Amino acid sequence: MNYRLKTQRMTFPPSPNPLLFGAVLSRDVPTLRFYFLLAFGLALAFPAHAQGTPEISPAESAHEGELTDDDPPAERGGYFGFGSYGRVVVATDAEGRTASSSNIVSVGPRVDESTYAELEFQRHDSFGALSTRVVMTLGVLGPLFHFDGEFDASLAIRNLYAAVRGLGTDSLELWIGSRMVRGDDIYLLDVWPLDNLNLVGAGASYQLDGVGRASASLGWSRPRDPFQLQSIEVSARRGFGSDAVLLLDRPRLVAAARAEAAPWGYGTWGAKAVLYSEGHMLPEGERVDESGMRESLPSDRGYTVGGQLGGWWPDGSANVFVRYAHGLAAFDPLDTPFRDGAVTTTSLAREWMVGLSAHYDMGVVGLQAGALYRNFRDADRSSLEGHRLAEGALVLRPRVHFTEHLGLALDLSYQALQRSEIDVVTDSAVSGQVYKLGVIPFVSPRGRGSYDRPQLRILYVLTHRDEGARRLYPEGHHRASQSIEHFIGVGAEWWFDTTSYQ
Repeated sequence: MNYRLKTQRMTFPPSPNPLLFGAVLSRDVPTLRFYFLLAFGLALAFPAHAQGTPEISPAESAHEGELTDDDPPAERGGYFGFGSYGRVVVATDAEGRTASSSNIVSVGPRVDESTYAELEFQRHDSFGALSTRVVMTLGVLGPLFHFDGEFDASLAIRNLYAAVRGLGTDSLELWIGSRMVRGDDIYLLDVWPLDNLNLVGAGASYQLDGVGRASASLGWSRPRDPFQLQSIEVSARRGFGSDAVLLLDRPRLVAAARAEAAPWGYGTWGAKAVLYSEGHMLPEGERVDESGMRESLPSDRGYTVGGQLGGWWPDGSANVFVRYAHGLAAFDPLDTPFRDGAVTTTSLAREWMVGLSAHYDMGVVGLQAGALYRNFRDADRSSLEGHRLAEGALVLRPRVHFTEHLGLALDLSYQALQRSEIDVVTDSAVSGQVYKLGVIPFVSPRGRGSYDRPQLRILYVLTHRDEGARRLYPEGHHRASQSIEHFIGVGAEWWFDTTSYQ
């Protein structure tokens, strides 16, 4: 689903922030890093008029889009867009501690989620028949300065790419850079069950005359882990000391393809079918194990196949997802399948996922639903923690509006897991179940829709975990002896003009 609003054009420069000068004087590296990234984004927004590029007069700006060969590239129909996704949450567990998510499954209900935000800068330009866009998305993870007192931030570049459209046809777009490649999500579980890649590479998409689209992506990833990257110290060739030598460097190559058919177009009513596939490959390599012996790592590969059926109408939508991953593709490209042990290939791993997302708005009342089942088998059959996992979550969120902007939502969810590991206390498979009830009074300035944002909320979540779920926590953890837990707080969520939700 597309949650984007109309892009707003901005023609004014930003005001300087005096905190930047304090950061320079104090050599505050995290702060300088933040301002460097912010300045990069603003540079996309407000390109400098350097090397004799003239300013645009008010008369010339009235004819923006009427291009000639003499127009400077920076002035050819260009504009800047700013977008953002964000949520800020603070809560207590009613016992004096900071509250946090009580999920026991890898993909669980988001009702007690944590703080996260994305700031997206977009620069759009037209060059005759060609149009371009440059996108930078900065991710910011909590906790925030006003909470922990640390003048620092956890930052990540989620998008940094350039795209061009109009090479031979307006239906084709090409992009190169670092990008989140995503399809439709299950909002209540905060997951993209079919296509959700983070790649540095390139891709292309093609619009099929309003009745479908096709896309392909190719990229690499290489986490900082001895499974893919390792440096060793060797004696210096000259003098004393040692030199660092890069012994292992094997990024994972991922190729993905997606085909979508919407026979009745993308109007008010419609339906679509999606076919999706991925191919994953790791080259062979060599590393040094914990004993200091050299170990050969064989090449590895895997694949994913999946599909989606969906439909939408004026008051709602529904999507069903199925995905199967084999071998290396059963593990996220930014994760590491093995950290120790003798197993070095993922050929025995596999993963099944089935998901559902739906919503229906009926005036003053509405309902959202989300569900996901995951069955995972690890490649390491000797793991003492068990190599099989079955888990799932189901969540329903009914909602009623008392006025146009004030309402109340209930978030009802169930989650469970079972592993092949044996619980020494019960002499049966490790398992657990969690029930949650969320009560959410909210303010929705934009209206009554399920996905209308921004939204300001009061949050109360009651969690009940069974005995098996309590035993998932280590001895001494307060949740190991606590069957009932409270989450009491406030939160806000917004999104606008962001490519993260296309």
